Amino acid sequence: MRTPFVIAVGLMAAMEPASATLQDLGACQGARACVLTRDPPNPVVQNPDDGILLAWDECQNVRLEVPLRVDRVFDETADFITADGDGFSIRPGTIVSSHYLQWDPGNGSAPSVETVISADAQIFALITADEKLFASDGIVGLPGVDYNDFAFRGLEPHDTAVFRGTDIEIRWRASSPGDWVRLITAYSPAAAVGGGLGAADDIDDPAGSCP
Repeated sequence: MRTPFVIAVGLMAAMEPASATLQDLGACQGARACVLTRDPPNPVVQNPDDGILLAWDECQNVRLEVPLRVDRVFDETADFITADGDGFSIRPGTIVSSHYLQWDPGNGSAPSVETVISADAQIFALITADEKLFASDGIVGLPGVDYNDFAFRGLEPHDTAVFRGTDIEIRWRASSPGDWVRLITAYSPAAAVGGGLGAADDIDDPAGSCP
């Protein structure tokens, strides 16, 4: 018999639009719910304390004009990945799609969340360090969203993420503030066809082409 918690998560997932390029947040353990949204918080607040793993699509199918600095990558030897001495960079000319994840325990949740997140394209990287999140807001963040660049916004050293093609398995533990992460994927077919939240009009659109 399914628990009420699992049923609630299933209903929330069913309500989300099919065009989202993040396809599924999996069967979350520890969170009160896992939600894909087309209506991100604005501003992003430092302590939502809601116990929800929240995700939204940002700029989609953007051709980078400058290096995009990231922290964890799916393949250090990929020809568009460069080690930069403090993590890695995705090279200019690479087409990427961006997605934002927010996890802040509270309201009866566990302190940790575990799940498998699925996208519609190869998952390239995570941006987890504060300064790289700040810098990438203007490259792939949604225009008009106040990301409220507070400190301790990224993951903690013990938080894990295992890349598995179009899936990524996460185990994140947070206190106050929570965890905020930018997930970078390859060109998104769903955004191109369905016009996702931050979809570019064309594969050749320059960086910053989301609405």
